[in-house]
Amino acid sequence: PVVVNETWIQDDGIAEIDLSTGAILFRWSSLEHISLNASNFHLPKAGTTSHKRPWDWFHANSIDKNADGDYLLSSRHTSCIYKISGSDGSLIWQLGGKTSDFDHSGGFNFSWQHDARYRFEDKTVTTISFFDNAGIGMTAEDKTTGNWSRAVVVELNTSASPMTTRVLHSYDRLDHETSIARGSMQILPNDNVFVGWASYGLISEVTQDGTPVMEARLVDETMSTYRSYKFNFTGRPQSPPVTRSIVYGNSPKTANTFHYCSWNGATDVNSWNLYGSSKNSSDGFSLLANVEKTDFETMYMTKGFVAYVYVEAIGADGKVMSRSISTASELPRTWIGTFCTADGICEIDEHDESLQKPEHEHFGAKLDHGIEGTSLTKDALDEPMMLGIGLLVIIACAYLMVHMYRRRNVVRYKHVE
Repeated sequence: PVVVNETWIQDDGIAEIDLSTGAILFRWSSLEHISLNASNFHLPKAGTTSHKRPWDWFHANSIDKNADGDYLLSSRHTSCIYKISGSDGSLIWQLGGKTSDFDHSGGFNFSWQHDARYRFEDKTVTTISFFDNAGIGMTAEDKTTGNWSRAVVVELNTSASPMTTRVLHSYDRLDHETSIARGSMQILPNDNVFVGWASYGLISEVTQDGTPVMEARLVDETMSTYRSYKFNFTGRPQSPPVTRSIVYGNSPKTANTFHYCSWNGATDVNSWNLYGSSKNSSDGFSLLANVEKTDFETMYMTKGFVAYVYVEAIGADGKVMSRSISTASELPRTWIGTFCTADGICEIDEHDESLQKPEHEHFGAKLDHGIEGTSLTKDALDEPMMLGIGLLVIIACAYLMVHMYRRRNVVRYKHVE
């Protein structure tokens, strides 16, 4: 910010920087080229601004550059889009605002806009797209130039005198509300239009003729977005996959081990190779299962105690993409001091057949990923749990028998007057 007549003013501008050298190739200042009177807001009263709270009179919010090296700059607080010479920084034309260079007698207008982009240009015509907020609130006074927000594609005839505008496409917000701030418009490779309406994170996609394709929004109405884009996303994290295994059961012989593996949103993982071992050594691991990837995080259960685990991420071609580091399984607390030491080292009889590498049907808990969530079939149930349920049934039956016996005795010896 800079001080002008004792008023702190935000000096918005643009700069083009060579990222390889850090050299500034082009610099432009709004205060040097635009009058303060162009702002939609009045000059603030003396003493109401500061270095930390300057007057935001211009509010630049998007920049684009054409093949000739000229810039397209959008200013929210002047409701104007500027074409700026890349050679000397002079204004080539102004679209909208208080001093527009275009004839708006046909009724075309906009305000508080965002995301202005070049779409086509030759010697006589320039086509641009932008998000027209049309207002800063829901009251009639706040709806400056329209009843609701929209995304527009406009053809500018820059060879005419005066220059003229023609709306090629206009896409209204479907719920006919106003996006009071932010917003974006993207033209997809198939000519569909993807619009980020900002408020509530609302997004929509329409065909070029305006037919709706999709609409979505965030559940939390306190949340919003600045811009939204649609791209084919391929995730290949630099960090390795991670896995966590948790053991459940009263003893290693009756335990089940649940494994959770993920790779921070990697999109090309087809399945997981799950390896386990009773000791953390490179030659002790064996393949337990190949598990189909089911979600951001895949869960799988093996029957039996698996002390150490690692996974391999497998692509659609069957090749290993990456692997996690081997990690120790999380043990039940009751095992500490009984089967295992405090630092997690367990004394396991490796010759015990129940702890050897099982056949597929032995360790493979069948998972049902239905609408109601993931469930385990009967073969995944813990035997101690079944024993506990049986014991509770026996106790309940014994209680009922005792209760009936006492009641019978009371009736037999009841004194009759």
